[in-house]
Amino acid sequence: MPDTNPLFQLSQTPHTELPGFARTFRRGELTVGLSLPIEEGAEESPEDSLDNQVRLIRKAEDAGFAAVWVRDIPLRVETFGDVGQVWDPWMYLSYLAARTSTIALGTAAVVVPFQHPLLMAKRAATLDRLSGGRFLFGIATGDRPEEFPAFGQDRGTRGDVMAEHLRVYREAMTTSYSPIRWSGGKMGGADIVPKPSAREVPLLATGSLQQTMQWRAEHTHGWLMYHKGLEMQKVNVDNWNAAVDTLGGGWKPFAESLWLDLHPNPDAEAEGHHFGYRLGRNALIRLLHKQREIGISHVMVNFRISERDAEEQIDEFIQYVMPEITPAD
Repeated sequence: MPDTNPLFQLSQTPHTELPGFARTFRRGELTVGLSLPIEEGAEESPEDSLDNQVRLIRKAEDAGFAAVWVRDIPLRVETFGDVGQVWDPWMYLSYLAARTSTIALGTAAVVVPFQHPLLMAKRAATLDRLSGGRFLFGIATGDRPEEFPAFGQDRGTRGDVMAEHLRVYREAMTTSYSPIRWSGGKMGGADIVPKPSAREVPLLATGSLQQTMQWRAEHTHGWLMYHKGLEMQKVNVDNWNAAVDTLGGGWKPFAESLWLDLHPNPDAEAEGHHFGYRLGRNALIRLLHKQREIGISHVMVNFRISERDAEEQIDEFIQYVMPEITPAD
């Protein structure tokens, strides 16, 4: 007899109809999200700051921020100088899912070579279900050399491992009781549940994934890219759109990670600063308009390394910047 439990059934709903994807990615528009941790001190005292981080996330949610993003930093590497993310991304986003209602919840990004592909499928589908379709699954191959031997991996083959793990992940998520074989194991007479609430959880490439542009366009639903100048980023967007067009399946979004330090002078011009800019809000508004014009759909804003208090900058962003970038009804 067929399964009647919807958690076990394969869905035919397109991923584009999920609340998290629809809130974050709209063709021709630009939305903004928050990168966590929001504040510099949140890493040094994560327990003390957790309630405050949730409060700031709720403020951003109410103001129309589209998404909140967490990184996957498995190990605290002594020589790297950046803890990055104290909390495990799967558990942290589950925690945030229970304390928010509409904001999308994204990873930027889970290090796929260190994940068991079957457990990765179960965790992604679980988070999708528990959040009501708000999960956005950003993936990466990893960049901290010390982590690879700790997980028994060869850094030089991380692209191949990622591609194989992703194949297994997608087979487990989109089939029922289908035999799956890969270099690390095999599954037969068993199934991964729950199944996602759409055909797939939205899958977003972060960086190159050690793959070609065409591979990324074919195997993911969007591209998250590090900050580049407008001229270089326009080339990336154009190349991405060209690769997507060859598939004949329509539009796929492009997003950028942007570190910001809002200058107290609203008319201050932009200066290069920590993977982004130190600038006044008027220059920021002009920048966001230009980013939208070249085809960027979402900007992940990071206030963590800045001179001013993060909440003060968020309040200024909400009051002055959001009205200028939010389309009129």
